[in-house]
Amino acid sequence: MEIPQDVYDHVVGVATEMANASSHGDTRSQWRLHDQLRQYCDALAVEGRDHPFLWETLGDFTSDSGVAISYYERALRQAQQLGLIEGEASILLELARRHVDLAEPERAYELARRADAAARQTDDLDLRREISQFLLEQS
Repeated sequence: MEIPQDVYDHVVGVATEMANASSHGDTRSQWRLHDQLRQYCDALAVEGRDHPFLWETLGDFTSDSGVAISYYERALRQAQQLGLIEGEASILLELARRHVDLAEPERAYELARRADAAARQTDDLDLRREISQFLLEQS
């Protein structure tokens, strides 16, 4: 399932604004934009236009790892339902990173192994390399 262009453009635009706010130390704008993105994700879900890209991006810009994990898990379920193997691998890697943040190395390693298995089914060599590096660092 392709990401509709209007959705992609909107999410990337908000994400870019959040990154810019963060680099300028503008926490208030960063939180406002994060809330705006969360509301957009919720609205699209209600409209039946849900996509894993929405929730993965929201997770990427969520500082609380516990909250981010819930977004990634939602994205993962959707990616699996849609058969988006590359998305599944990417989301599993992000979940693994968040579990490292929560001092849960065994869970992180398990998720990274699943990410590796999924990534091996793709042609994305950069993602495969990134996952392999993560696994090496965690072993």
